[in-house]
Amino acid sequence: MDVIGIFGANGFIGRHLTRALVGRGLRVVCFGRHFPLDFESEFGNRADLRLIDFHDDMDVYRKLIGITHVVHLINSSNAAVGNEKVVADINSNVIPHVIFVKSCILSGVKSFTFLSSGGTVYGIPQKVPIDESHPTFPINSYGLNKLFSEHYLRMLSRNSGMGYNILRVANPYGPGQLGIGGQGLIGTIMQRYLQGQPVSIFGSGLHQRDYLYIDDTIDAIVRAVEREPLNDVVNIGSGVGVSILAVVDAVEAALGCQIAREHVPDRTTDAADNILDTSRAERLLGWKTVTPFADGVAKTVAWNLRHRAVAGGGI
Repeated sequence: MDVIGIFGANGFIGRHLTRALVGRGLRVVCFGRHFPLDFESEFGNRADLRLIDFHDDMDVYRKLIGITHVVHLINSSNAAVGNEKVVADINSNVIPHVIFVKSCILSGVKSFTFLSSGGTVYGIPQKVPIDESHPTFPINSYGLNKLFSEHYLRMLSRNSGMGYNILRVANPYGPGQLGIGGQGLIGTIMQRYLQGQPVSIFGSGLHQRDYLYIDDTIDAIVRAVEREPLNDVVNIGSGVGVSILAVVDAVEAALGCQIAREHVPDRTTDAADNILDTSRAERLLGWKTVTPFADGVAKTVAWNLRHRAVAGGGI
């Protein structure tokens, strides 16, 4: 029987993925450094929850025994940090990833799905939309670490018996994303709005990004998990560019009021535009995004308003 291990199950994407997989009646093991009470309350009787120390390779190996499919979501950094913590990023992300991949191979995992970053691994685009053959020259530490992790996964999986999927995901958003630590523009906008603070607009605010609603993100991951490994890289995005100003406008429309804004200088570690070509995902996974951006933003805003109104509410 297939057993799916979700590493980083307590995060934004991880919670949605756990919910989707247990809802399909699949056997799921959730791995994490800790599980808060609301997570245990929702999933404790429907999934196996295992605490794990990624810096202890023997602990990882032991707890992987019996897992057939792995989805790797854990990352301790984000693109907003820029290049301020390069060495720390390598130590906390790349090295544990290599140990983890080797442990998966040794324990007999059949399929390894890794969520990379379609928004950062390509760097400054030579053209848009960006397909998977585009050169990869990240300009921030987060993207470079994701790219290193991709290469190690390819190299170590070769002739190992473990297949892999590398999903270069755009900018996921949706209910459950709180904007903490600058993760997720829409969550950050809502956080600033609810705190009565202006939203920072980098540069002109006209740079375009590819935004992907969480339900569509999860659909892509589930399709990758349920089929034979692609042993390839696939872009997962909407294929549509939306400017920062347009995102703020969409949040305002959902709220029915205006949000204070302030323009600040561009970050040098952000590419001007990033829009993904997702035709390979449609061809290989039978997947494409179905949620209109305005609808996804409306659902996200509504969730944020409900969540902030209920102390201790879960995702």
